[in-house]
Amino acid sequence: MYLEGKSFQQIANIFKEEQILFPKKWRDSHIQKIIENRIYMGDYEQYKKIGKAQGKEPIIYMNVVEPIISRAMWEEAQIQKEKNQRAYTRDRVYLFFQKLRCPSCNRIMKCKGSGGKKKKYMYYNCEHCKLYYREDLIEECLEHFILDLVEYDMSVKKYFLPVLADKKETSTEKIDKEIEQLEKQKERIKKAYLSGIVEMEDFSEDYKVIEEKLSILEKKKLDTLNLNSITFSPQQLMADRDIEREKQIRDNTLNETIKGEWNKKSKEEKQEFISKFIESVVLIKDENGYLQIDKINFRSSYIQQMIKFFNNGIFDVYAPVEVNGEETFIRTGVNINQEQLDEYISRLNKEFEIEFYEVARMDLNKNYGDKEVEFEIDTAKEKLIRMVAVKEEKTFPTSQEENVRIGAIAYTTA
Repeated sequence: MYLEGKSFQQIANIFKEEQILFPKKWRDSHIQKIIENRIYMGDYEQYKKIGKAQGKEPIIYMNVVEPIISRAMWEEAQIQKEKNQRAYTRDRVYLFFQKLRCPSCNRIMKCKGSGGKKKKYMYYNCEHCKLYYREDLIEECLEHFILDLVEYDMSVKKYFLPVLADKKETSTEKIDKEIEQLEKQKERIKKAYLSGIVEMEDFSEDYKVIEEKLSILEKKKLDTLNLNSITFSPQQLMADRDIEREKQIRDNTLNETIKGEWNKKSKEEKQEFISKFIESVVLIKDENGYLQIDKINFRSSYIQQMIKFFNNGIFDVYAPVEVNGEETFIRTGVNINQEQLDEYISRLNKEFEIEFYEVARMDLNKNYGDKEVEFEIDTAKEKLIRMVAVKEEKTFPTSQEENVRIGAIAYTTA
Protein backbone atom coordinates (compact mmCIF):
# COMPACT_ATOMS: atom_id res chain seq x y z
CA MET A 1 0.00 0.00 0.00
CA TYR A 2 2.84 2.38 0.83
CA LEU A 3 4.50 1.87 -2.55
CA GLU A 4 1.14 2.46 -4.19
CA GLY A 5 1.25 6.01 -2.80
CA LYS A 6 -0.73 5.77 0.42
CA SER A 7 0.63 7.74 3.40
CA PHE A 8 1.35 6.40 6.89
CA GLN A 9 -1.90 7.94 8.13
CA GLN A 10 -3.98 6.52 5.27
CA ILE A 11 -2.66 3.02 5.93
CA ALA A 12 -3.34 3.42 9.66
CA ASN A 13 -6.92 4.48 8.86
CA ILE A 14 -7.42 1.42 6.65
CA PHE A 15 -6.10 -0.84 9.42
CA LYS A 16 -8.55 0.76 11.85
CA GLU A 17 -11.51 0.33 9.51
CA GLU A 18 -10.62 -3.32 8.79
CA GLN A 19 -9.85 -3.91 12.49
CA ILE A 20 -6.41 -5.38 11.79
CA LEU A 21 -4.99 -6.82 15.07
CA PHE A 22 -8.04 -5.39 16.89
CA PRO A 23 -8.14 -3.81 19.52
CA LYS A 24 -4.78 -2.23 18.56
CA LYS A 25 -5.20 1.50 17.90
CA TRP A 26 -3.23 2.19 14.75
CA ARG A 27 -1.37 5.49 14.33
CA ASP A 28 0.77 6.85 11.51
CA SER A 29 3.86 6.44 13.73
CA HIS A 30 3.18 2.67 13.97
CA ILE A 31 3.13 2.37 10.18
CA GLN A 32 6.32 4.44 9.90
CA LYS A 33 8.15 2.13 12.31
CA ILE A 34 7.07 -0.90 10.27
CA ILE A 35 8.23 0.69 6.99
CA GLU A 36 11.62 1.57 8.51
CA ASN A 37 12.18 -1.75 10.30
CA ARG A 38 14.97 -3.78 8.66
CA ILE A 39 13.80 -7.02 10.23
CA TYR A 40 11.19 -7.47 7.49
CA MET A 41 13.94 -7.92 4.88
CA GLY A 42 15.88 -10.25 7.19
CA ASP A 43 18.32 -7.82 8.90
CA TYR A 44 18.62 -7.11 12.62
CA GLU A 45 19.62 -3.62 13.78
CA GLN A 46 21.25 -3.66 17.24
CA TYR A 47 21.58 -0.64 19.56
CA LYS A 48 19.41 1.54 17.31
CA LYS A 49 17.96 3.71 20.13
CA ILE A 50 21.07 3.63 22.33
CA GLY A 51 23.30 4.46 19.38
CA LYS A 52 21.15 7.44 18.47
CA ALA A 53 21.21 8.74 22.04
CA GLN A 54 24.99 8.37 22.28
CA GLY A 55 25.75 9.59 18.77
CA LYS A 56 27.00 6.17 17.61
CA GLU A 57 26.10 4.09 14.61
CA PRO A 58 23.99 0.94 15.30
CA ILE A 59 25.29 -2.51 14.40
CA ILE A 60 23.44 -4.22 11.54
CA TYR A 61 23.42 -8.04 11.20
CA MET A 62 22.29 -9.03 7.71
CA ASN A 63 20.17 -12.04 6.75
CA VAL A 64 19.66 -13.30 10.30
CA VAL A 65 15.97 -14.22 9.85
CA GLU A 66 13.74 -15.33 7.00
CA PRO A 67 12.71 -12.14 5.09
CA ILE A 68 9.06 -11.26 4.57
CA ILE A 69 9.80 -8.81 1.73
CA SER A 70 12.70 -8.51 -0.68
CA ARG A 71 15.62 -6.22 -0.01
CA ALA A 72 14.78 -4.35 -3.22
CA MET A 73 11.24 -3.68 -2.01
CA TRP A 74 12.50 -2.40 1.37
CA GLU A 75 14.99 -0.07 -0.34
CA GLU A 76 12.26 1.16 -2.67
CA ALA A 77 10.06 1.93 0.34
CA GLN A 78 12.84 4.07 1.87
CA ILE A 79 13.19 6.01 -1.39
CA GLN A 80 9.43 6.51 -1.43
CA LYS A 81 9.57 7.72 2.19
CA GLU A 82 12.13 10.40 1.29
CA LYS A 83 9.96 11.55 -1.61
CA ASN A 84 6.90 11.75 0.63
CA GLN A 85 8.81 13.69 3.28
CA ARG A 86 10.01 16.24 0.75
CA ALA A 87 6.43 16.70 -0.45
CA TYR A 88 5.28 16.90 3.17
CA THR A 89 7.80 19.64 3.89
CA ARG A 90 6.70 21.73 0.93
CA ASP A 91 3.03 21.23 1.65
CA ARG A 92 3.03 22.01 5.37
CA VAL A 93 4.04 25.34 6.85
CA TYR A 94 3.09 25.68 10.51
CA LEU A 95 2.11 29.20 11.58
CA PHE A 96 3.05 28.65 15.24
CA PHE A 97 6.20 26.59 14.64
CA GLN A 98 8.15 26.34 17.94
CA LYS A 99 5.76 28.82 19.60
CA LEU A 100 3.09 26.72 21.29
CA ARG A 101 3.80 25.32 24.76
CA CYS A 102 1.83 22.61 26.53
CA PRO A 103 -0.24 24.08 29.40
CA SER A 104 0.50 21.03 31.57
CA CYS A 105 4.20 20.23 31.13
CA ASN A 106 5.40 23.43 29.35
CA ARG A 107 7.10 21.42 26.58
CA ILE A 108 7.07 22.87 23.07
CA MET A 109 4.21 21.20 21.21
CA LYS A 110 5.13 19.31 18.06
CA CYS A 111 3.71 20.00 14.63
CA LYS A 112 1.56 17.38 12.94
CA GLY A 113 -0.59 17.16 9.82
CA SER A 114 -3.61 14.93 9.28
CA GLY A 115 -4.02 12.68 6.28
CA GLY A 116 -6.72 10.53 4.75
CA LYS A 117 -9.56 11.51 2.43
CA LYS A 118 -11.06 14.00 4.86
CA LYS A 119 -10.12 17.69 5.03
CA LYS A 120 -6.49 18.05 6.05
CA TYR A 121 -5.79 19.94 9.29
CA MET A 122 -2.58 21.15 10.87
CA TYR A 123 -2.16 20.10 14.48
CA TYR A 124 0.09 20.82 17.44
CA ASN A 125 0.38 18.05 19.96
CA CYS A 126 2.09 17.18 23.22
CA GLU A 127 2.87 13.47 23.15
CA HIS A 128 3.47 13.42 26.91
CA CYS A 129 0.12 14.97 27.90
CA LYS A 130 -1.89 13.68 24.90
CA LEU A 131 -3.07 17.15 23.86
CA TYR A 132 -4.00 18.11 20.29
CA TYR A 133 -4.80 21.65 19.11
CA ARG A 134 -5.94 22.42 15.57
CA GLU A 135 -4.02 25.24 13.90
CA ASP A 136 -7.05 26.98 12.39
CA LEU A 137 -8.68 27.12 15.84
CA ILE A 138 -5.44 28.48 17.35
CA GLU A 139 -5.33 31.25 14.74
CA GLU A 140 -9.00 32.02 15.45
CA CYS A 141 -8.28 32.21 19.21
CA LEU A 142 -5.32 34.56 18.69
CA GLU A 143 -6.92 36.65 15.93
CA HIS A 144 -7.40 39.75 18.11
CA PHE A 145 -3.75 39.78 19.21
CA ILE A 146 -2.45 39.04 15.72
CA LEU A 147 -4.46 41.84 14.10
CA ASP A 148 -3.30 44.29 16.79
CA LEU A 149 0.28 43.32 15.93
CA VAL A 150 -0.43 43.77 12.22
CA GLU A 151 -1.74 47.30 12.87
CA TYR A 152 1.28 48.02 15.08
CA ASP A 153 3.68 46.78 12.40
CA MET A 154 1.98 48.90 9.74
CA SER A 155 2.24 51.98 11.97
CA VAL A 156 5.91 51.39 12.76
CA LYS A 157 6.84 50.99 9.10
CA LYS A 158 4.89 54.09 8.03
CA TYR A 159 5.42 56.44 10.99
CA PHE A 160 7.60 55.30 13.88
CA LEU A 161 10.85 53.97 12.40
CA PRO A 162 12.58 57.30 13.21
CA VAL A 163 11.70 56.82 16.89
CA LEU A 164 13.25 53.34 16.93
CA ALA A 165 16.45 54.29 15.13
CA ASP A 166 19.41 56.49 16.01
CA LYS A 167 20.61 59.06 13.46
CA LYS A 168 23.74 57.60 11.90
CA GLU A 169 25.07 57.45 8.36
CA THR A 170 25.83 53.75 8.07
CA SER A 171 25.10 51.19 5.37
CA THR A 172 23.01 48.16 6.38
CA GLU A 173 24.33 45.94 3.55
CA LYS A 174 26.55 43.84 5.84
CA ILE A 175 23.75 43.38 8.38
CA ASP A 176 21.35 42.38 5.60
CA LYS A 177 23.76 39.63 4.51
CA GLU A 178 24.06 38.31 8.07
CA ILE A 179 20.28 38.29 8.42
CA GLU A 180 19.95 36.44 5.11
CA GLN A 181 22.44 33.76 6.21
CA LEU A 182 20.66 33.22 9.53
CA GLU A 183 17.28 32.99 7.78
CA LYS A 184 18.73 30.27 5.53
CA GLN A 185 19.99 28.40 8.61
CA LYS A 186 16.51 28.61 10.15
CA GLU A 187 14.96 27.25 6.96
CA ARG A 188 17.40 24.31 6.80
CA ILE A 189 16.65 23.40 10.42
CA LYS A 190 12.89 23.59 9.86
CA LYS A 191 13.12 21.38 6.76
CA ALA A 192 15.28 18.87 8.60
CA TYR A 193 12.72 18.66 11.42
CA LEU A 194 9.66 18.48 9.17
CA SER A 195 11.37 15.80 7.07
CA GLY A 196 11.99 13.70 10.16
CA ILE A 197 15.77 13.93 9.87
CA VAL A 198 16.19 15.43 13.34
CA GLU A 199 14.11 15.27 16.50
CA MET A 200 12.71 18.25 18.43
CA GLU A 201 15.36 17.95 21.13
CA ASP A 202 18.15 17.92 18.56
CA PHE A 203 17.48 21.35 17.10
CA SER A 204 15.32 23.31 19.56
CA GLU A 205 18.25 25.07 21.24
CA ASP A 206 20.01 25.88 17.94
CA TYR A 207 16.78 27.33 16.55
CA LYS A 208 16.35 29.55 19.59
CA VAL A 209 19.95 30.82 19.35
CA ILE A 210 19.42 31.75 15.70
CA GLU A 211 16.22 33.64 16.55
CA GLU A 212 18.03 35.56 19.28
CA LYS A 213 20.82 36.49 16.83
CA LEU A 214 18.23 37.64 14.29
CA SER A 215 16.55 39.78 16.93
CA ILE A 216 19.86 41.48 17.74
CA LEU A 217 20.63 42.10 14.06
CA GLU A 218 17.17 43.53 13.37
CA LYS A 219 17.62 45.99 16.24
CA LYS A 220 21.13 46.83 14.99
CA LYS A 221 19.72 47.50 11.53
CA LEU A 222 17.18 49.93 12.96
CA ASP A 223 19.91 51.68 14.92
CA THR A 224 22.07 52.12 11.81
CA LEU A 225 19.44 53.47 9.43
CA ASN A 226 20.36 56.76 7.82
CA LEU A 227 17.77 59.12 9.27
CA ASN A 228 19.79 62.35 9.40
CA SER A 229 17.63 63.92 6.71
CA ILE A 230 14.42 63.30 8.70
CA THR A 231 13.12 65.91 11.12
CA PHE A 232 10.34 64.68 13.36
CA SER A 233 8.72 64.82 16.73
CA PRO A 234 7.33 61.58 18.23
CA GLN A 235 4.10 63.39 19.08
CA GLN A 236 3.78 64.68 15.51
CA LEU A 237 4.21 61.15 14.21
CA MET A 238 1.61 59.85 16.67
CA ALA A 239 -0.80 62.59 15.57
CA ASP A 240 -0.29 61.73 11.89
CA ARG A 241 -0.95 58.07 12.66
CA ASP A 242 -4.11 58.92 14.63
CA ILE A 243 -5.38 61.23 11.86
CA GLU A 244 -5.09 58.44 9.31
CA ARG A 245 -6.64 55.96 11.74
CA GLU A 246 -9.64 58.18 12.49
CA LYS A 247 -10.27 58.75 8.77
CA GLN A 248 -10.30 54.98 8.22
CA ILE A 249 -12.65 54.48 11.17
CA ARG A 250 -14.92 57.20 9.78
CA ASP A 251 -14.91 55.49 6.36
CA ASN A 252 -15.41 52.09 8.02
CA THR A 253 -12.26 50.70 6.33
CA LEU A 254 -9.83 50.25 9.25
CA ASN A 255 -10.68 46.64 10.14
CA GLU A 256 -10.88 45.71 6.48
CA THR A 257 -7.43 47.22 5.84
CA ILE A 258 -5.81 45.40 8.78
CA LYS A 259 -7.42 42.04 7.95
CA GLY A 260 -6.48 42.50 4.30
CA GLU A 261 -2.85 43.07 5.28
CA TRP A 262 -2.85 39.80 7.23
CA ASN A 263 -4.76 37.73 4.67
CA LYS A 264 -2.55 38.75 1.77
CA LYS A 265 0.48 37.21 3.48
CA SER A 266 1.54 33.71 2.46
CA LYS A 267 1.73 31.03 5.13
CA GLU A 268 5.51 31.43 5.19
CA GLU A 269 5.14 35.20 5.70
CA LYS A 270 2.55 34.67 8.45
CA GLN A 271 4.90 32.24 10.20
CA GLU A 272 7.78 34.73 10.06
CA PHE A 273 5.52 37.56 11.26
CA ILE A 274 4.37 35.58 14.31
CA SER A 275 7.96 34.59 15.06
CA LYS A 276 9.00 38.26 14.90
CA PHE A 277 6.74 39.27 17.81
CA ILE A 278 5.80 36.18 19.83
CA GLU A 279 8.19 34.09 21.91
CA SER A 280 5.67 31.50 23.15
CA VAL A 281 1.95 30.93 23.68
CA VAL A 282 0.09 28.79 26.20
CA LEU A 283 -3.53 27.95 25.40
CA ILE A 284 -6.07 26.03 27.47
CA LYS A 285 -9.46 24.54 26.65
CA ASP A 286 -12.50 25.72 28.59
CA GLU A 287 -15.27 23.43 29.79
CA ASN A 288 -16.90 23.60 26.33
CA GLY A 289 -13.69 22.64 24.54
CA TYR A 290 -12.97 26.13 23.16
CA LEU A 291 -9.41 27.44 23.21
CA GLN A 292 -8.62 30.28 25.61
CA ILE A 293 -5.39 32.27 26.00
CA ASP A 294 -3.55 31.44 29.22
CA LYS A 295 -0.29 33.27 28.54
CA ILE A 296 1.56 35.04 25.72
CA ASN A 297 5.26 35.83 26.00
CA PHE A 298 6.48 38.44 23.53
CA ARG A 299 9.94 38.66 21.97
CA SER A 300 12.45 40.84 23.80
CA SER A 301 12.99 42.94 20.64
CA TYR A 302 9.28 43.87 20.61
CA ILE A 303 9.35 44.71 24.33
CA GLN A 304 12.41 46.93 23.78
CA GLN A 305 10.47 48.85 21.13
CA MET A 306 7.63 49.37 23.61
CA ILE A 307 10.12 50.74 26.17
CA LYS A 308 11.46 53.18 23.58
CA PHE A 309 7.94 54.36 22.77
CA PHE A 310 7.20 54.77 26.49
CA ASN A 311 10.35 56.87 26.98
CA ASN A 312 9.27 59.10 24.08
CA GLY A 313 5.77 59.63 25.44
CA ILE A 314 3.96 57.76 22.65
CA PHE A 315 3.14 54.55 24.50
CA ASP A 316 -0.52 53.49 24.39
CA VAL A 317 -2.54 51.28 26.69
CA TYR A 318 -6.22 50.39 26.40
CA ALA A 319 -8.49 51.73 29.15
CA PRO A 320 -12.13 50.71 29.68
CA VAL A 321 -14.60 53.50 28.91
CA GLU A 322 -18.39 53.49 29.07
CA VAL A 323 -20.05 55.39 26.22
CA ASN A 324 -23.85 55.64 26.14
CA GLY A 325 -24.16 52.74 28.56
CA GLU A 326 -21.83 50.44 26.56
CA GLU A 327 -18.32 49.57 27.72
CA THR A 328 -15.56 49.87 25.17
CA PHE A 329 -11.77 50.29 25.24
CA ILE A 330 -10.04 53.51 24.24
CA ARG A 331 -6.39 54.17 23.50
CA THR A 332 -4.76 56.01 26.39
CA GLY A 333 -1.41 57.78 26.13
CA VAL A 334 0.87 57.54 29.17
CA ASN A 335 4.17 59.11 30.23
CA ILE A 336 3.36 62.30 28.33
CA ASN A 337 3.99 65.84 29.62
CA GLN A 338 2.15 69.09 28.86
CA GLU A 339 4.59 70.22 26.16
CA GLN A 340 4.25 66.90 24.34
CA LEU A 341 0.46 67.02 24.68
CA ASP A 342 0.36 70.54 23.21
CA GLU A 343 2.47 69.40 20.26
CA TYR A 344 0.18 66.40 19.65
CA ILE A 345 -3.01 68.49 19.79
CA SER A 346 -1.48 71.20 17.59
CA ARG A 347 -0.81 68.63 14.88
CA LEU A 348 -4.34 67.17 15.17
CA ASN A 349 -5.84 70.64 14.87
CA LYS A 350 -4.54 70.89 11.31
CA GLU A 351 -7.05 68.19 10.34
CA PHE A 352 -9.76 68.25 13.03
CA GLU A 353 -11.37 70.73 15.39
CA ILE A 354 -9.99 69.40 18.68
CA GLU A 355 -11.32 69.76 22.21
CA PHE A 356 -9.39 68.74 25.33
CA TYR A 357 -11.34 67.90 28.50
CA GLU A 358 -9.59 67.61 31.83
CA VAL A 359 -11.38 64.74 33.52
CA ALA A 360 -9.55 64.24 36.83
CA ARG A 361 -6.36 64.75 38.80
CA MET A 362 -4.79 61.82 40.59
CA ASP A 363 -1.86 61.17 42.91
CA LEU A 364 -0.03 58.06 41.71
CA ASN A 365 1.08 57.29 45.28
CA LYS A 366 -2.53 56.74 46.34
CA ASN A 367 -4.58 53.61 45.77
CA TYR A 368 -7.91 54.52 44.19
CA GLY A 369 -9.06 50.92 43.80
CA ASP A 370 -11.76 50.62 41.13
CA LYS A 371 -12.72 54.28 41.28
CA GLU A 372 -14.64 55.39 38.21
CA VAL A 373 -13.96 58.68 36.45
CA GLU A 374 -16.96 60.29 34.76
CA PHE A 375 -17.11 62.91 32.04
CA GLU A 376 -19.57 63.85 29.33
CA ILE A 377 -19.22 64.65 25.66
CA ASP A 378 -21.94 65.15 23.10
CA THR A 379 -21.54 61.96 21.07
CA ALA A 380 -23.86 63.35 18.41
CA LYS A 381 -21.37 66.13 17.70
CA GLU A 382 -18.03 64.83 19.02
CA LYS A 383 -15.88 61.73 18.60
CA LEU A 384 -13.51 60.61 21.37
CA ILE A 385 -10.03 59.92 19.92
CA ARG A 386 -8.08 58.99 23.01
CA MET A 387 -7.49 59.49 26.70
CA VAL A 388 -4.19 60.81 28.08
CA ALA A 389 -2.49 60.65 31.46
CA VAL A 390 -0.46 63.87 31.58
CA LYS A 391 2.38 63.89 34.08
CA GLU A 392 3.26 67.12 35.86
CA GLU A 393 6.76 68.50 35.42
CA LYS A 394 8.70 68.19 38.69
CA THR A 395 10.53 71.21 40.06
CA PHE A 396 13.07 71.44 42.88
CA PRO A 397 12.40 70.78 45.69
CA THR A 398 10.33 67.74 44.63
CA SER A 399 6.98 67.09 46.20
CA GLN A 400 5.97 63.80 47.78
CA GLU A 401 3.01 63.83 45.44
CA GLU A 402 3.19 62.45 41.90
CA ASN A 403 0.19 63.98 40.20
CA VAL A 404 -1.20 63.18 36.78
CA ARG A 405 -4.08 64.83 34.96
CA ILE A 406 -6.48 62.51 33.17
CA GLY A 407 -7.71 64.10 29.97
CA ALA A 408 -9.97 63.24 27.03
CA ILE A 409 -9.27 64.34 23.46
CA ALA A 410 -12.19 64.60 21.06
CA TYR A 411 -12.92 66.22 17.72
CA THR A 412 -16.03 67.86 16.32
CA THR A 413 -17.95 65.73 13.84
CA ALA A 414 -20.83 68.11 13.12
